[in-house]
Amino acid sequence: MEFSVKSGSPTKQRSACVVVGVFEPRRLSPAAESLDEASGGHLSALLRRGDIEGHIGQTLLLHHVPKALAERILLVGCGKEREVGDKEYQRIISAAVTRLNETGSMECTDYLTELSTGKYATQ
Repeated sequence: MEFSVKSGSPTKQRSACVVVGVFEPRRLSPAAESLDEASGGHLSALLRRGDIEGHIGQTLLLHHVPKALAERILLVGCGKEREVGDKEYQRIISAAVTRLNETGSMECTDYLTELSTGKYATQ
């Protein structure tokens, strides 16, 4: 397995898949918010319809998101924002990897790292 590290806005990533989080109840992570803004509210509309609640481990794979440079966007449920710790983060990443393995994506750009900055984790 090969890894590379890049930084940049999720709206400018040319990737097979961009992975972003959704918190309970139906709240987008900062990276997902930027994709939502760029797509004219496409992600918010999906949340309003109840396509994903944000429970830990839930996933929703999106194709053809308006104005997204990535081929796919994977929304991953992250649970309650204030309760994301090491154990929860491991479950979130595991769900994302499992779902990615079910796709034809040969690469992904992961924005779930923003969850581990301590901003959301309780100490």
